[in-house]
Amino acid sequence: MAGKWKLKDHEAEKKLFNQRLVVAGILIVVLFSALVFQLVNLQIYQYEYFTARSDGNRLHSQYVPPARGLIFDRSGTLLADNQPIFNLTVVREQVENFEETLEFLKGLITLTDDDIEQFNIRMQRNRVPFSSVPLRYILDEEEKSRVAVNGHLLPGIAIEPQFVRRYPLSNLTAHSIGYVSEINQEELDSLSDDEKENYGGTNHIGKTGIERTYEDLLHGTVGYEIVEKNNRGQVMRRLDRTDPVAGKNITLHLDAELQIAAEAALGDFRGAIVAIDPNTGGILAMFSKPAFDPNLFVTGISSKDYDILVKDEVNTPLFDRTTNPYPPGSTVKPFLGLAGLHHEHVDYDFAIEDPGYFRLPGVSYRWGDYTLRTQIGGGHGHTDLMKAIYQSCDTFFYDLGNRMGIDTIHNFMAKFGFGDNFAVDIAYARTGVLPSREWKMESRGEPWYPGDTINSSIGQGYMWATPLQLATAASIIANEGKVVRPRMLQAVDDELFQPLIENSIPDVMVNDPDYWRYIENAMTMVVHRPFSDQFRDYGTAYESIAMVDREMSYKMAGKSGSAQVVGISQDILSSSDIMVSDLNKDHGLFISFAPAQNSHIAPQIAVAVFVENGEHGSSVAGPIAKQIIDTYLLDILKLDFGTFGDDAQTEHQITAADE
Repeated sequence: MAGKWKLKDHEAEKKLFNQRLVVAGILIVVLFSALVFQLVNLQIYQYEYFTARSDGNRLHSQYVPPARGLIFDRSGTLLADNQPIFNLTVVREQVENFEETLEFLKGLITLTDDDIEQFNIRMQRNRVPFSSVPLRYILDEEEKSRVAVNGHLLPGIAIEPQFVRRYPLSNLTAHSIGYVSEINQEELDSLSDDEKENYGGTNHIGKTGIERTYEDLLHGTVGYEIVEKNNRGQVMRRLDRTDPVAGKNITLHLDAELQIAAEAALGDFRGAIVAIDPNTGGILAMFSKPAFDPNLFVTGISSKDYDILVKDEVNTPLFDRTTNPYPPGSTVKPFLGLAGLHHEHVDYDFAIEDPGYFRLPGVSYRWGDYTLRTQIGGGHGHTDLMKAIYQSCDTFFYDLGNRMGIDTIHNFMAKFGFGDNFAVDIAYARTGVLPSREWKMESRGEPWYPGDTINSSIGQGYMWATPLQLATAASIIANEGKVVRPRMLQAVDDELFQPLIENSIPDVMVNDPDYWRYIENAMTMVVHRPFSDQFRDYGTAYESIAMVDREMSYKMAGKSGSAQVVGISQDILSSSDIMVSDLNKDHGLFISFAPAQNSHIAPQIAVAVFVENGEHGSSVAGPIAKQIIDTYLLDILKLDFGTFGDDAQTEHQITAADE
């Protein structure tokens, strides 16, 4: 038994226990020291770092976009304002599974592929972490309620208010005022670093028209704020704020009532109307039809709606007809007549015998009188410059243009803004073509031929001009040569706008100031010269304007024009069997100003009307011009021409005085 059992060695066990106790104690001290060290490190040495990280999760700096400046017409009518909307926004960093969140949202509100595509584009250009990016604009009340009720299931998703642009007149100002839309990457890259900072938090920028021209004035200055957010990205409170500076309000010369009248006057026609106050250069009306609803572009136009606009090749609603060029036709004849007087190629007594066509010496080809193609008989007979203007005699101007030559024509007409853009703040307007020898050689690689001059002398061939240019030129005649550059902007925050380039274009000077009276008289007879015993010896627009309104209280100077869309020979045009499709019919044009021949009151308005495929300037575009002038002089300015005494002559008195 003694061999089987051994007594315990208590000393050894005690020693082993003490050793383990020491190791455990040392381990506890080491671990406790490490814990103390880490606490000291976190609380003292890395306090600022972790405080910043903590605040970074809780506090966020975000941009505060400025309110865009308002746009008013000359009488205070709002042309562009800002309306409140509610958007669905996303803080991408706080959404764990974006695809699942999207699917959940689709069950609550309408989310299209366009919405998601535009959101992805916004995310790509977003430069600020933890900033909210719009996923869908303009939630209705029901959609807002659905999102709000499910807000606890949607971390990083919020409903945020925003002011967006609204255009009360819709299509009436689509081309002139233009529109704002979401800024794209190309536009963002074109901005300087300071400008990019100023567009922080801003999704929109002026794209066209006045919105683009005066973007710097309208945009304003961005603000900043520090906000506290919860773990779902919702703003709990605002801690600090630097207020944004709203954009400046601007007032235009444009008249909303005249814009409405322009649309009504054009009716079902495609075309353009530009009206200018010759005294100030203010553009009173600038309307292109068909147009479009600019409000569609503000929050992003759908692919379907955009396709409708761009694929309409007949109406081309996105095409601004006021600033794009067309052959001006016979509207150029008063300017060529004035050039002939100034350069002494004609005088008041000079006349030709018009057989109805013109031939260059040694050339068998006949340039027919375009204005006679629908009339019976030959030419205009004995024709001086006065008659050549009010009867629009092509043959007279073929002869005059040939004798003056293209160099004289080019240099003189350039003074009226042809081939140039005189407008102060419509930089996007095209300059058309005022042809010259140099232009043809540079653009066509061909020399200038005498036949080119013949075509140019009636506003055909290579000559192209915009309705804006035609209205500008008409206003210069109304001002007897004084050039007041057209402009849209009238005032900024009620302070009158004075452009720095006001006097950069010289006035048009002629040898005898009486030439202005003569040309104005000839243009007045276009509208007011009545029928006489001589066949066809009346103003081209008399039947459609003065004869229709025999009680006209003011005199209106004008000049009609028709421009060929396709080249058709004179022989074919003179045939009664010819059938021309609507889209190949001539364009109708008319320039005018009023009141004319009135010593008590200077002309108050100059108008250019372009009617696409309207065929006749005198019978179609002329009455449209009169409607615009009536609206401005009689309804807006409310002028009473009966108080101006002897200047309110009858049409017979005017005719007799000039004969």
